[in-house]
Amino acid sequence: MPLITYSKQLVGAAQMADSTDSMSSTDYEKVTRLLVERIAERSLVTTTRLEHDLVLPGRASPHQIDVLWEFTTESGHAHRVVFECRRKSRSLEQNDALAFKGVVEEVSFDDVPTTGVLVHVKGFQLGARKIADTYGLIILEMRSPTDKDVKGRLMKIQISMTPRVPVVKDLHMDLSELLSGALSGPVLNYALEVQDPRDGWLRVMDLLQHGEINPTTEVLTPFHRVTRSFDPPVVLALSGKPAAKIRSISATVGEELSDPFDISVGGRENLAWMVKDVLGGEIAWFTHAGQVHLIES
Repeated sequence: MPLITYSKQLVGAAQMADSTDSMSSTDYEKVTRLLVERIAERSLVTTTRLEHDLVLPGRASPHQIDVLWEFTTESGHAHRVVFECRRKSRSLEQNDALAFKGVVEEVSFDDVPTTGVLVHVKGFQLGARKIADTYGLIILEMRSPTDKDVKGRLMKIQISMTPRVPVVKDLHMDLSELLSGALSGPVLNYALEVQDPRDGWLRVMDLLQHGEINPTTEVLTPFHRVTRSFDPPVVLALSGKPAAKIRSISATVGEELSDPFDISVGGRENLAWMVKDVLGGEIAWFTHAGQVHLIES
């Protein structure tokens, strides 16, 4: 059960540090646990145990484990994943993988299948890869992405937009009866509603714009006069309170361009972590916003 497969279930991840340079080994282990926790919350398995920095009994002697994840599958079978987190300045060698293989075998029991995951920031030499491939270990490269990692990839989309905005102005109402003094002071157009016997209350702005605004695929709607008549008169309400009965309402309706603005989507600065399945080649990019993007190496 490769860990990178579980990451496909990941919908969000907590914001993490930008770089491993200032992290301690313990911090690196905690980030690993955090990612596993987010994966566990959204996977189809049921987590029974998820811990950082503990000691497990072994066949010959106990062993310190950086991160432990135990769960039951949908079919009810128990499974255990043990993580060893390395943060060295060199690539891990064959002896590193062999040593971890021994730990995994020591804490494994026949009734609970155990998968070993070796996590490192600097990669793995060929000998370590062969050991992992032969004995079913998962080896992951987990670190903050570099400029080389993202070279040649689309990282950011810049969108420039100039919105077209419907406008209703010069509002005039032909009143047949006042029901209150609500219209005696300043009135916000968007607070006005008229009562429709079939559809209930309708906003005056929506009523005046309906059928009058061009589709966005066409030119801007030129300003023109619009009148809506009511026979018999209908109730006009202001902020939900009856204000008057009206025979008609009219206004100048059209469209105008608003101020342009830019939207940026993505960006190198939004990437928090990169997790690479060293044997399979799949890469998961984790963002500060909690998203995950999977690609083939």
